[in-house]
Amino acid sequence: MLSLKNINLTFDRELIKNGELYVPNEQLTVLFGPSGSGKSSLLYDMAFLTKQIQMDYIFDGIDVHTLSQDEIKDIQKNQIAFVFQNIPLFDSMNLMENIRFFSSLTHDEFDEDQARQYLTDLELYLDDQTPIEHLSGGERQRLAIICALMKDTPYIFMDEPTAYLDEDNRQEFLKIIDLLKNQYHKTILIATHDELIKDVCDCLYEIRNQRIYCLKKQDVFETKAVHHISNTFHQLSVFFQYQFKKEKWKHRIFQLFLILILFISTFMGVYFQYYQNQLMQTVKDYESLQLIVEMNHNISSSQIRDIGNMEHIQRIEKIFPLVSDNNYLVCPYLESDFFYRDIAQTFDTPSYTGVYINYEVYRDTQNQSIELLFDNQKIEVKPQFQLDKNFDDYSLNLSLARIIYIPYDDYMEIYRAQGFDNNQTSFALIKIDQKESYIEVLEKLSSQYDDITLESHQEILTLLDVKQMADYLSGTMMIILFIIVVVSIILLKINDYYHMRFAQVLLEANGIKDQNIMKAHILKDASLYILPMFISYIMLIGCFCGLGMFQVDIAVYSLVILIFSSLLIFVVSMIIYMMIRKIFTTTRILKSI
Repeated sequence: MLSLKNINLTFDRELIKNGELYVPNEQLTVLFGPSGSGKSSLLYDMAFLTKQIQMDYIFDGIDVHTLSQDEIKDIQKNQIAFVFQNIPLFDSMNLMENIRFFSSLTHDEFDEDQARQYLTDLELYLDDQTPIEHLSGGERQRLAIICALMKDTPYIFMDEPTAYLDEDNRQEFLKIIDLLKNQYHKTILIATHDELIKDVCDCLYEIRNQRIYCLKKQDVFETKAVHHISNTFHQLSVFFQYQFKKEKWKHRIFQLFLILILFISTFMGVYFQYYQNQLMQTVKDYESLQLIVEMNHNISSSQIRDIGNMEHIQRIEKIFPLVSDNNYLVCPYLESDFFYRDIAQTFDTPSYTGVYINYEVYRDTQNQSIELLFDNQKIEVKPQFQLDKNFDDYSLNLSLARIIYIPYDDYMEIYRAQGFDNNQTSFALIKIDQKESYIEVLEKLSSQYDDITLESHQEILTLLDVKQMADYLSGTMMIILFIIVVVSIILLKINDYYHMRFAQVLLEANGIKDQNIMKAHILKDASLYILPMFISYIMLIGCFCGLGMFQVDIAVYSLVILIFSSLLIFVVSMIIYMMIRKIFTTTRILKSI
């Protein structure tokens, strides 16, 4: 027996005020009232689907307010079968699959003989494999009642069961109600506005003028039912398997989308990283302890001091063009590592500090000693290194092709010996404290001095610009991809939840815990990622082999990126799913029916 007192329901206005309702065992109780009177809302609360009403509710002698959520779910599963107005069945299953599923809610084994008996009693003579969408409204309702009987619960709740039935099916429904009450001894509670049901009920309550009026009742003997302990339900995964099978095409589209996104995002991430590593390796090859700078005007002593005080700069020296009478340009250097990557030949020298000649000098003199003429004074220099012909000479704005590079101190000795005292120049040599600071110093000079030119380092500046552009493109593409993924997942999840919303309510109405539904949904979604990850990885390895990029570390890095991307998409997907569930609650879904 069910006992409800002090029933109060208010939405925009007060619908029920201080009402009472009693549902005696093995009787047909009707809650009658017009649409919008609150009868369906009261029925939903009695079935623990919503919590919209304030009331004192005694369920088989137990105060509902003292029950835990697990105990309430146990009552929903084992004591109440709910037949909805518009969502009586799982449309992802056929006729017999629905019957089996509802039976599995409360029974470990399926009693097929009992199911056949119910089908005969309710005159539902259809093929077991009949899809739900092929059933008429009356057939759907009879199947929903059979599913309720398979749960074998003492209470059956029905919401507007005759709302969409024609006259013949309404009369058939009355026979079914009589069968449920008298042959199967069920306690039936119906919310309706159908006068036909009103006339055959045992107990009649009508909602009118914010009150619940008892218009007909039987003698009520309050009893306390014995609740059997719930079995553990293991069939939720089966439901999702049926759901997956029904929506197979949609899941395949999602997997194709996932393959595309995982492949593009991982390939871009790995390729850009590989490309940037190649650029940085090239940049490292250019790194040196020496920089050559030029200003578009003569360098002042104050600028020399300012630059010399910059972090990581050990020394700065002005340099001046030194041209011999026989047209050799002599240039100084502070650090010989400036030439290492461009040495074409070495002419028997114990160290890298010595005389370097460019390709034009070598073509004229080979490795022979060179005589430099200054005002008829001869200075002999012995070359130790020949530079590659592609070496980017720093010619100090002169058009001379033959250039000799010597240590700065030797250069200054020749310069002073010629009596030069010109202190005006736009060129300077800079010595850096460590190679690792080369890029930092180069970028600082480029950004802080608008009037500075770094011609001899233009190639490396270009590489840095390319790297910066690659970083920007990589970041932009990843953001665009992420936005596409999020928007796509939102649309997919809204569509997914829209088609699942009635099944969700059915599961909850039959005592399936929300966390169990969520867990099964997570496992179902997670299974969709395995095949796309595998296919994407095979495609990536194939692309890297085709591009000549394949290395073990790249393969491992790709796998890590792929797993991370999949995990990120999955987590985003679950967050969006939970947000949608928070927005479209069971109460909202029921109100939309």
